Amino acid sequence: MNRQDTEPPAAKPATRRGASTAPLGVLLGLLLVLALPGAAIAADTLAGRWRINDALTREHAPPERGSTSTSSGMPRPVIAVGGMPIPVPGASAPQPGLGGSSPDPMVMRCTELTVTPAGEELQLEFHGAGSDRLRRGRHQGVNSRWNERKLTTSYETTTRKVSQTWEVDRDGRLLVTVKLNPDQGKTQTHKRVFDRVEP
Repeated sequence: MNRQDTEPPAAKPATRRGASTAPLGVLLGLLLVLALPGAAIAADTLAGRWRINDALTREHAPPERGSTSTSSGMPRPVIAVGGMPIPVPGASAPQPGLGGSSPDPMVMRCTELTVTPAGEELQLEFHGAGSDRLRRGRHQGVNSRWNERKLTTSYETTTRKVSQTWEVDRDGRLLVTVKLNPDQGKTQTHKRVFDRVEP
């Protein structure tokens, strides 16, 4: 009788230990999740979906952005709401992407884009304009380099040199700088600002 009375109390501490480790495991799991730097890293990387910030893009536009002057009787393009291309400075300079020349980079013709790393490649999806897949180094005439925060590309056509720099700034925005250097005429620099689209 005495042994039977003493056995249940001996079993109770074991169940208490098991019950106490379960909440401890859950607590440790939550702490690990909260400690993961995934959210902070994602805010500082090129990867993700981006949407044009019209107001900040206008601020980076050349001074001639509101000009209505004409060249050869044809009106010059101006900034359009929705992130269309920025106007080209120089009244007599040929318009890049117009008149049969090579088209402007797709980043200048879209309002949203998605950057997806894929090993040694980088997939760029320009919503409504097309897509591109970059490889590190020189591939099919395009020279590309990138890290988590910055991408640079450059290539030449029969009429001009084109270079792009994509960089995530301190505010977590994506600043894209496109330089168009035609064989004839002045180099034009266009800047576009994108905000991250939260999933």
